[in-house]
Amino acid sequence: MSEELKYFLENTRFDKATVENRLRQPVLNIPYPKRLIFDKLEKYAFDFLHQGIEPRFISLVGLRGVGKTTLLWQLSEAIGSKSNYEMFFFNVNILSNIGIDLHSALTEFQKSILKKSFKELTEPIIFLFDEVMDDENWAKTLKILYDEARTALILCTGSSALILNSTADLSRRMHIQKVYPFSFSELLRSKDALQPENKILLPEKNLAEDLKEILFFSETAGEVFEKLKTKEKEIKALLNQPNIELSALKNQYINFLNFPNLLFFRDETVMSNAILDLFKRIIFEDIPKLKSNFSDSAKIEKLLHRLAASDEINPEKIAGISGLKKQEVIELTDMLAKAEILNLLFPYAGIDSKIFKNRKAFFMSPSLRRALLSTLYGQNIPQSQQSKLLEDLVVMYLKRVLYNSSIAYSSGDAKNPDLIIETRDKPIILEIGSSKTSSAQIKTSRTDYRYGILLSDHAEDISLKDNIISLPLNWFLFL
Repeated sequence: MSEELKYFLENTRFDKATVENRLRQPVLNIPYPKRLIFDKLEKYAFDFLHQGIEPRFISLVGLRGVGKTTLLWQLSEAIGSKSNYEMFFFNVNILSNIGIDLHSALTEFQKSILKKSFKELTEPIIFLFDEVMDDENWAKTLKILYDEARTALILCTGSSALILNSTADLSRRMHIQKVYPFSFSELLRSKDALQPENKILLPEKNLAEDLKEILFFSETAGEVFEKLKTKEKEIKALLNQPNIELSALKNQYINFLNFPNLLFFRDETVMSNAILDLFKRIIFEDIPKLKSNFSDSAKIEKLLHRLAASDEINPEKIAGISGLKKQEVIELTDMLAKAEILNLLFPYAGIDSKIFKNRKAFFMSPSLRRALLSTLYGQNIPQSQQSKLLEDLVVMYLKRVLYNSSIAYSSGDAKNPDLIIETRDKPIILEIGSSKTSSAQIKTSRTDYRYGILLSDHAEDISLKDNIISLPLNWFLFL
C-alpha cells in the first residue's frame, strides 16, 4: 500500500472535531444553516440504523453549489451526536487525484482499517462518499459494498443526476434524492440563523405544501381564491417584516442567493465570477464524464451565451445565429440538461409533437442565466432580460414542487401564455411577467384549461376575475 493511500485511509474515520469545524463559518463561528431536506434525510438514516428500514443507500444529486457536500457533513454530525456507530468519509475526488480507484481503496480499507471483510460486519456502519462520479467504476464498486456490507448505511453525492440514474446495477438499491437550489423560504431561514440578532419571522413548515395543493390541485379558480384568502394574513406578515428589506432580498435571491454557497459573499462581480467558475467546472469536469472524448467546450460556451440572451427555441435558427450545426445544437442542449444546467420543457401537445417539436430551454437557476448575461451587459442587466430570469425562477420552483406532474410550454403564437401545468382532468395555464396586469393571453388561449394564474412581480394582492387568479410573485416565492 502506498503512503498516500495509507494516509488517506487513516483519515477516513469520523472525527467529531473535524466535522464541527467544517460545519461552521470560520470567522463568525456560526453553524451553516440546514436545508429543509435535512429532516427527511436524517429520518432515512435513523429509520435504518434503529429499525432496519430501507432505503439504506441514498444519493444526493443536483447542480454544483447547492450544498450537497455540506448536507453530507451535517448528516454525519447528526448521526455521530446520537450514536456510537463507526462512520467513514471518502472524498472520491482526492482518490482520483492520487491515482487510486475506489475499489482498490475499499479493498485495502477492509484489510488495514476494519481488519475484517464487509461480509463479516454485524453492527451498523456508515459510509459517506463525496463526488462519487470522479471514479468511473463507482457504481459497480458501491454495488459490491451494498451487497456485502448488509448493515451499512451508504450516503453519497454527485453533480449529475444522469450519472446516478444511468446504471442498472443500482436501480433497485439506491434512492436518489434531488437537491435543488435554495427556495426563498430557505434563504429566510438561513438569514435568521446567521443573523440571530435580527429576528426574522419564518414561514410555517406546512405553508409551502398548502400553497402547492391550493394553486395546482384545486378544482376551480374560486376554490383557489377562497383558500388563498385563508393564507393572506400569514403571508402578508412574512412580507411586511421590519427586519428585512423584502425587495432587496428578493432581488439578491433571484440574482445570486438561490445558491447556498454564496451566502457569505457581498460583491456582485465576485458572485457572478463564482457562478461562471461553476460553469467552467461543469463544462470541463462533469460533461466529459457524460460523453467520452468530449472536445466541444468552446461550442457549449457559445451555445450557453446564445440561450441566455435569446428567446429562440428553434435549433435550426439557433444554429444559424451561433454558427453551430443544427444537430450539434440538439446534442449539446441535451448534454447541458443532463449536466443539470438546463431545464428542458416540451410543447403542450400530444406525444408526437413532444417527439418532433422544439423544446424550450430554461436555466436550472436564474442566477446561472444572470451570470452569463453579466458577461454581455456587466452587472446592470437590462429590464428586457429580467423577464427571462423570472421564467427560470418559476420553472425552477415548478420542477421542485411538481416533480411528478407534466409541465409544458405553450407553442405557436408568441401571444400564447407561458406555461401549461397538467393536473386533474384539465390543465392550468400560468402566465409570467415582471409587470403584467392583463390576462389577455390566458383568455385567448386555445387550450381547454381548468383555470389560469397570472403571476406578476408588481402585483401586491390576489384577485379573481374571469376564471383567472392574479397572484403576486412574492406569494409564489413561499412555495
